[in-house]
Amino acid sequence: MPDFWSRFSAPLLIGIALVLAFAFHRNRAVLVLAVLVCVSLAFADLGGVAWNRRAGEAVRMFAPWLLLAAAVMPERRLRARRNLLLLGALVVALWLATAGPPQVWAALRTALPLGWLPWSAAAVAMTMIVLAALLCLLRWVRHRPPLDLALACILLLTAIALLPTLSAGAASDLLLLAAALILVAILHAVYRMAFVDGLAGLPNRRALDEALERLSGDYVVAMIDVDHFKAFNDRHGHDAGDRALKAIAAQLAATRGARAYRYGGEEFCLLFVDTSARAATAACNELRERVARLRVAVRAAGGRKRSGRAGRAESGAAKVTISVGLAQRGKSERAAGEVLKAADKALYKAKANGRNRVVAA
Repeated sequence: MPDFWSRFSAPLLIGIALVLAFAFHRNRAVLVLAVLVCVSLAFADLGGVAWNRRAGEAVRMFAPWLLLAAAVMPERRLRARRNLLLLGALVVALWLATAGPPQVWAALRTALPLGWLPWSAAAVAMTMIVLAALLCLLRWVRHRPPLDLALACILLLTAIALLPTLSAGAASDLLLLAAALILVAILHAVYRMAFVDGLAGLPNRRALDEALERLSGDYVVAMIDVDHFKAFNDRHGHDAGDRALKAIAAQLAATRGARAYRYGGEEFCLLFVDTSARAATAACNELRERVARLRVAVRAAGGRKRSGRAGRAESGAAKVTISVGLAQRGKSERAAGEVLKAADKALYKAKANGRNRVVAA
């Protein structure tokens, strides 16, 4: 059993990560992990000396091209033509590695990965995989998808595993580390899908419901609504509306003594634990004032110059304000739903009394 685990732990963990990536439509990760399953199996010592040598050659010949292609291609549905072509190339590579005629194999070994370079096949393969890792890292720097950072790390570990001075056991250990890393990254991505709002970057309503279920003592809930948000969207466009929500979310996250959540649409929620109603009200007033000082970049109305001819939209800035309603868990409102309802009623009072204000239940 220990021998089985040492040989197949990396392929098994990478396979589990592959299944999770497929289930949650992380298709670039699916392509990379499909290649890495084959790479990890090549280092699992499945046959004799001749087979192991051929498996190592196959990894250096085919894996760099496949991994680089997976890193270059944009995220698309798995059945997109380019993805299917890459998966087809992987199947062809597997057939060549296991059943390719000797003369064909000898010719491919001379030509791949880049036979015209005066470097060893291992050096070329490592360089190409490092390039694939750098592409994933660049995508992470530009767009911040956490999974791309994990892909960059596991590709770097794979490149190191191809060092000719490393034993098969050491290479398998590196791939096992890569498997554990990508598995954690995919589980983290799944968690974010379930509990974090993609636009605001705040925990979502499901996370709020679970947090409220775990609370037993006194706490304060503040419901926040962006004033006249529909009119703001109609006038300045949805891109400006998204920027406004992100800016407000950043201010909510900085509120002292509170945990911020996106409740839905233009509504947010603050949860104060071990904080008095007076302190929570003061914190919400500070928040309201900070938001009132925000300026959101918008395009000029209509996107036209004064001459009336179509042209580049002039830049500008718009104000946003919020209304806040607070409620504290007390003798009359004990259940979480009752506290939320009381805070919502206070929010409607704030809006009815002229907006851009804080009202406590």
